[in-house]
Amino acid sequence: MAISILTTLFSLSLFATSMSEAAENRPFWTEQALFHFGDDVFFTGRSSCAPNVEEGRQRAYMAAVQEVKNFTRAQEVDGFPLDTQMIFEDPHPPDCPPGLVTVWRLLRAPRASLESLTKHPVPSRPTDISPILAQITAIRNLTPRVGMLRDEVWNRYGLPRSIWAHPDRGELTWEYSQFGLTIIFNQDDVLTHWRLNGPHPRSSDDTSPALRQDHPVGKELPAIDLTARLRQLEQQQDVDRRRQAQRYCMLRFAEVPESLRPKQNSCEQREYERLKDQRRPF
Repeated sequence: MAISILTTLFSLSLFATSMSEAAENRPFWTEQALFHFGDDVFFTGRSSCAPNVEEGRQRAYMAAVQEVKNFTRAQEVDGFPLDTQMIFEDPHPPDCPPGLVTVWRLLRAPRASLESLTKHPVPSRPTDISPILAQITAIRNLTPRVGMLRDEVWNRYGLPRSIWAHPDRGELTWEYSQFGLTIIFNQDDVLTHWRLNGPHPRSSDDTSPALRQDHPVGKELPAIDLTARLRQLEQQQDVDRRRQAQRYCMLRFAEVPESLRPKQNSCEQREYERLKDQRRPF
């Protein structure tokens, strides 16, 4: 009986850990139903435990379209320009049986077009109310601002997929490839430029076709890929957090009778999650 209980607790611990790791690997937009970024509004659709990728993508698209309908209060959106900005697939979702896949699909719509969609007559809706104007202040604005600090970018978008250092320009480039976003910092860790790739590219400098063209004259130093180093530091920090959590629980309940102590795994997991929430960019 005791072995069975321990096995169950161990399985639950592994499940919680796999859920946490899966969530960390997902791009930030999978946690947002909708948000606006510059002149565009983004809608996220999710298909959980789909039998295959193709059906998962279609279901996720329909779910995102439903978000558009809910937002604009339009009954139909046929012919409305909706572009797919990004698709993210989890081939081994921990909350699904083996062989199934979970898919997220991000649709992108110009805010001006959404405004025109709401002007179409819809039964039982007052014509003098614009859902866009009424709701736009309630939508989370994820547009980066020139002058943002690196900590702010980290808190908003999470861990970048890759990091490049450009010593000759004194710049650090963060690439969020799962959203199409590129962010550039100067040597003081201040955001100087950003660019959003996709069907309709946007940037912090709309007059420039590229994110940065004014390279200094002279011999350029090669860019340094810091991605592998970033991953190593992240893994080492994760190990350190688990060690700190274990030590904390041992000291915290050292004087507590054995019968009154909480389960060791539950204490360590809670402390580990707390430490992880306090993480900072490198």
